[in-house]
Amino acid sequence: MRLRTISFVGLLWILVWGGMFTGEYNISARMFSSPTALFQGLRAFLPILALYVCILWMLAARITLPSFSPPQGMLFYYGLAGLIISFLSPEKMSALYWGLVYLSPILVLRIVIFKEDPLDRLKEITYLNYGIAVLIGLILLPEVLQYGLFGGSRAQFYELPFGLGEMRANGVGRFALILVIISGVRILFTMSRKRIYWIAVFLPGLYILAKTQSRTSLLGLAVASVLIVLIMGTRWQFMIVGPVSTYVLWMSGYRWRAHQSMESLLGLTGREFTWQQALEMIQQSPFLGWGFHSDRILLESQHIHNSYIHAMIHSGIIGLILFTGAFFAVWRLIFKYDLLRKVRGIEGSEKPLLIESILLIGFFSSRSIFESTAAFFGVDLLFLLPAVVLIYYWTTLHESALNEE
Repeated sequence: MRLRTISFVGLLWILVWGGMFTGEYNISARMFSSPTALFQGLRAFLPILALYVCILWMLAARITLPSFSPPQGMLFYYGLAGLIISFLSPEKMSALYWGLVYLSPILVLRIVIFKEDPLDRLKEITYLNYGIAVLIGLILLPEVLQYGLFGGSRAQFYELPFGLGEMRANGVGRFALILVIISGVRILFTMSRKRIYWIAVFLPGLYILAKTQSRTSLLGLAVASVLIVLIMGTRWQFMIVGPVSTYVLWMSGYRWRAHQSMESLLGLTGREFTWQQALEMIQQSPFLGWGFHSDRILLESQHIHNSYIHAMIHSGIIGLILFTGAFFAVWRLIFKYDLLRKVRGIEGSEKPLLIESILLIGFFSSRSIFESTAAFFGVDLLFLLPAVVLIYYWTTLHESALNEE
């Protein structure tokens, strides 16, 4: 399918992305001090604008709120619970802002399900995500190249253009693995000459992944490699996937990052101390939590680096159950309908999209242990949500056929 124009839903998704790498901290009198500050301050309102349009659209079209059962429904009610609890936050405006922007992509995708041709709209949003990943990869590639082709040196932070700030190596590695996943699947499952173009994405993505030495992304590479082998079965492509992944894991993770020390490779780099501090705060409000952005507000701007502890500090045990349930629900769909096996027999453009969605869900599921994946508004959420909704909608659409096989 070729999308000639961007639909209104696609524009809403671009608005949501427009609020990335900024936030309420840029909304102040200082935003009028320079064009860059004004640009950053105005962008912070874009996901709120998307949310407002979605609410009006849902009221006009009588679109109901998500139910609890789908994975995206659980994420919605996790976000809604955190938003309500944010009224109890020591910094209400900051917490409420992050609660609102968290709900914006969920409601955009809720509207998609009720639109005509929802599968086409899901494809459009997915392709927009892919385009953004390629663009950011190309922007960061020159800076990554500064650290040499074969050396083990790396940067902790990478500079984004237009005053967007810095991105940690883990964040850059995440984008790199996304590029590796989507281009790798296209190379394996595209029969036309177009696969040559995807090689031009795959090789830089693999290089950036190796040079960032991001352990969470390298773990995601291992998980995605296992999943693709399970999906493909015993085919000749395994002779490529296995050795390439193993070499990158060994060279980037073990030799460069850990300096051939297994203890260094498996170390938590201080995460356990932040987890302990967060759990102590959670004990003071175990059922409700403290609202969105609590790690920054209560833990001296520390980042928790664990999705489940992060969810619990946002909205307590209630939020943890809903958030964990979302991951459980999507994996239940994958195994219930035996998608790892049945996706091989699918024909057409849906096949690579479904495979990419499964691999991305596998990556972000493993990443959720050591990063706060999807527990707050961020890049991980915007890549994970469309993959989850695509799996949910496609299995719902083909439920009868899947049950007959």
